[in-house]
Amino acid sequence: MKQSHLRKPLLIFIVISTLACTLASPFDQLVANVVETSTPTVARTPQPTFTATPLATATPTKTATPTLTPIPTKTPPPTSTPTQPPTRTPTPTATGTPPPPTNTPLPTDIPAPRWDYVLSEQYTQPTEATILSIMVAIQGHDGGWIPGLRLVGIDPEGVVTKSEPSADQVTGYTPPGDIIKSGNTKFEPLSNYVTGQWYFQLETADGRQVSETFPIDMNAENRVWYFFRFQPG
Repeated sequence: MKQSHLRKPLLIFIVISTLACTLASPFDQLVANVVETSTPTVARTPQPTFTATPLATATPTKTATPTLTPIPTKTPPPTSTPTQPPTRTPTPTATGTPPPPTNTPLPTDIPAPRWDYVLSEQYTQPTEATILSIMVAIQGHDGGWIPGLRLVGIDPEGVVTKSEPSADQVTGYTPPGDIIKSGNTKFEPLSNYVTGQWYFQLETADGRQVSETFPIDMNAENRVWYFFRFQPG
């Protein structure tokens, strides 16, 4: 009876201990899981394959060639040039009296052209006529009449008029008056009296000038008749 009483509490203890081991607390289970999980599995990592990288070839750097600086040469001191003493200019010796300067000849006058005929006489008389008339006498020194010459006149407007060729005899006279002149040709221009300066000269029948050209001033308000006498020069 006493053993039976002792076995019962022992049996209860065993049961409780068994249950205690079986029904462990969540905390204990978590600790147990952590302990089991924390053990790492070592995995082998494959070794990397190394690829050989070629080393960079160093580029040689050009080295500047040093320039030789010429060493300045010494300039020799200038040599002194001996100064020549000034030469004395000899005093000119007195000579004889120089000849007087020669006189420069004065320019000689160029002779005027010598014409075959010259105007030896010019005569005028007032007139009321409106037609310009010039009686012309072309004579030798003996009074003979010279034929074949013309009186040529140019009026202020440039109009040229030529008389008929002279005859070998008297062909006309000046208007009536105190003095009457005769001639062997007559000059009567179509323009009649034109105020201004006229120019006259004597020519041959073929147009060669044989006397000097001379001017005559005319005025249509104060009209006159004219007489010209030509003779050999």
